[in-house]
Amino acid sequence: MARHFVLVAVMLASALVSRAAVSQNGASVSLTHTVTVTVPPRVKVQVGSAHAPSAVRVSGQAAPNGLALSINATQPWTLSIGAAGKNQLQWSRDGVSGFSAVSNRDTVIAAGTVSQIPTSASIFVRPAASATRTSDDWSDTGVVVLTIVAQ
Repeated sequence: MARHFVLVAVMLASALVSRAAVSQNGASVSLTHTVTVTVPPRVKVQVGSAHAPSAVRVSGQAAPNGLALSINATQPWTLSIGAAGKNQLQWSRDGVSGFSAVSNRDTVIAAGTVSQIPTSASIFVRPAASATRTSDDWSDTGVVVLTIVAQ
């Protein structure tokens, strides 16, 4: 008798489970998950020395010193040059032509957007042709400030 009771209980339990499964068969459920991730801005700058073409050099003018910059950022960015004090310096992108005075106000010299490929920029700095150095102005004549801002 106990065997028949167990057998009947198993049959009833399977019928209830299969009935619940059949009732869900026609239902459709769709789930959408949205994940928001905040990544802080990152700017990676690699600095090396750059050399101006030696074939083009103004007589009596000092050869410009150059920096080669490679910039990779997760946001748009700008690169500016300015002076920390009074100076008699000029800057150029190619070291040959287009030299401009370095002023106390920042001048944008390069800009970039978000990219997998780093942006390259070269900056050459030289004393102005009219620069005369005395012992009073020697200390801050050669100071420039490069600023990179991620927007």
